[in-house]
Amino acid sequence: MKLERNLFYVLISEMLFTILPLIVISIVRSYQCKFELIFYNTEWAMISIILFGQSIVKFSSGTANSSLKFRWQLVSMIISLIIIFGLIPSIIVLIINLLNNEMILGIYIAQMILFIFSMITFFIVGYLGQKLIEEKNNGV
Repeated sequence: MKLERNLFYVLISEMLFTILPLIVISIVRSYQCKFELIFYNTEWAMISIILFGQSIVKFSSGTANSSLKFRWQLVSMIISLIIIFGLIPSIIVLIINLLNNEMILGIYIAQMILFIFSMITFFIVGYLGQKLIEEKNNGV
């Protein structure tokens, strides 16, 4: 139970530093009384890219360092799913966002959906990877 709580603390602390730019933007936009502009920022897509990347790194590090045997095909499939359905779409949305001169609601909705998906992925896949790393380090 202590290991589970520690893993949760690690993931939350990493998440907080990752979303720090969003907190700063929210404070600045609130000061400007432009609350709607909180959602019209490219940082949502950038943070999604970071969280998907961190998920991949944690999961691959955990499986590589674990004493448990994993089918490489399963590990490869999970990493491929994260890249294909999370990382690449986040990069595309960021590029479209940066190249576009006007605010398109659909793009901003897409980046919010990808942000939520990246947080869920980070907590599920990142948790599994971190748990494998911690179990190896603690000799469990």
